[in-house]
Amino acid sequence: MTHRRNTRTTGPGQLALIAWALLATSSTANDANPAAFPGTATDWYGFERYDFEVDGKPVLVVAPRQPATGRPWVWHGEFFGHKPEPDVALLKRGFHVVYMRVPDMLGAPAAVAHWNAFYRELTEKHGLAKKAALVGLSRGGLYCYNWAAANPDKVACIYGDAPVCDFRSWPGGRGKGKGSPRDWKLVLERYGFKNDAEALAFDKNPVDNLTPLAAAKIPLLHVYGDADDVVPWEENTGVLARRYRELGGSITLIAKPGVGHHPHGLDDSAPIVEFIVQHAAVPEPASTTSRRLDPVGEIAARLEPMRRIIYKKAGGRELYLHVFEPEDWKLTDRRPCFLVIHGGGWTGGEPRRMYPFAEHFARRGCVGISVQYRLLDAKQGTTVFDCVKDGRSAVRFVRAHAESLGVDPDKIIVSGGSAGGHIAAGTALFGGVDEEGEAIETSSVPNALVLLFPVIDTSPAGYGSAKIGDRWRELSPVHQVRGKVPPTLVFHGTGDTVTPFAGADAFRRTMQQAGNRCELDAYDAGKHGYLMFDRELYFDTLQKTEDFLKSLKLLPNP
Repeated sequence: MTHRRNTRTTGPGQLALIAWALLATSSTANDANPAAFPGTATDWYGFERYDFEVDGKPVLVVAPRQPATGRPWVWHGEFFGHKPEPDVALLKRGFHVVYMRVPDMLGAPAAVAHWNAFYRELTEKHGLAKKAALVGLSRGGLYCYNWAAANPDKVACIYGDAPVCDFRSWPGGRGKGKGSPRDWKLVLERYGFKNDAEALAFDKNPVDNLTPLAAAKIPLLHVYGDADDVVPWEENTGVLARRYRELGGSITLIAKPGVGHHPHGLDDSAPIVEFIVQHAAVPEPASTTSRRLDPVGEIAARLEPMRRIIYKKAGGRELYLHVFEPEDWKLTDRRPCFLVIHGGGWTGGEPRRMYPFAEHFARRGCVGISVQYRLLDAKQGTTVFDCVKDGRSAVRFVRAHAESLGVDPDKIIVSGGSAGGHIAAGTALFGGVDEEGEAIETSSVPNALVLLFPVIDTSPAGYGSAKIGDRWRELSPVHQVRGKVPPTLVFHGTGDTVTPFAGADAFRRTMQQAGNRCELDAYDAGKHGYLMFDRELYFDTLQKTEDFLKSLKLLPNP
């Protein structure tokens, strides 16, 4: 690896260290009167940093201006200060950030023992929360996972970034990776192995030692580059994720296509920060006025995608595909893809809203994907044209990366609700509305469309002209119909006053007059979004969609 090398240290005898390292520590934190941190305060991105020693090792603590309730904290395994944006954001949210410098120990028992001592210092003397959020960049993954396995009751969550999860992969180089002979010698030394064979037979690498974490229900987040040839994701994150899920554990994966071991992190660190806040912050008392979820929202709240894949970068942030895979999915598969886009008037909403559709069709044998796109925002300079560009980019990405997604590029179904239905229609109808510099030789046109109460007429008589402006006709599906549009199924309520039913009916007629297959499922007196608010109507919609896709031979046999 090409990280900055730290000074090498030598630990005491292995037998005593192993015995000590495997003991879980206890704490009686004095939350009411935590001791002040020793050392002289220095500035770190506008926050006070304290450097001192614990157990004979250098440590540092960066303190928030105002600690959050319960004094939550983040603990770095290695490479503190690299990609500091998540730490700065968490400090602003009241988290402490800590690091213990035990370089070249690669998560060995001696390192775990030193971490035990630091944990006691932070919780018993300084009153930090009983559970820490662990951050493992690269080799830092060995530190975090090995300490967590010995102390699962003291871990709130783990965020790994291209983390080493098996030292046989790195530094051992026994798989697809380059390996590091220098660091492999350190593994033998630090873990007390007599030879290579003993090290290779070791059964307590993170990928082998997940049962304590799963039993403690520790949530995991891994960010990785799928072109990493230093710490290959398949041998580390991939193996760990599969085994953790088999144990009933929860892990979120964020893939960076075409990216190697560097750079770490994300351009927009919000997903990392929110993951840590969600699982490590002490929750505030539940509000008695929380919004009640509709039936589809209730289903969505229980679902999590198998992984998130960055399909595009725009405006200084990453945009994600939230991917659901069939249970028996394999990388070599060529599955149909059901890609669905959320609504919200182009100004709101999130991919979770459409998770139930993506997950349902994953259970029916497809790769299900819910799409994130830029929202209309005058301050950010984003328009409805940008929303459309992102939808078209998403289809192009899936088609161009069909092999790595296990998808058949000739069996892509695009669906969407309300404004998401408009963007879905735009993948087929709005030729030329494309991101500058994008490889448009890869088609954005899907093989079928399923539109749910869509924005289908953006004229003043329909919906959207005020948000789009004078160029509304360019983004009006009913005004852009031509021949050879993919087969389309539209669900719409006759009582819809947001996206009037007349537009959907006109779209059906125009499509059929142009020689296209278009079916309109009209629900009598149904208001906007009607099928999301009634469980029976939702499942009826799924069944009718399945029948439509079967007629096109786009749905696998049960």
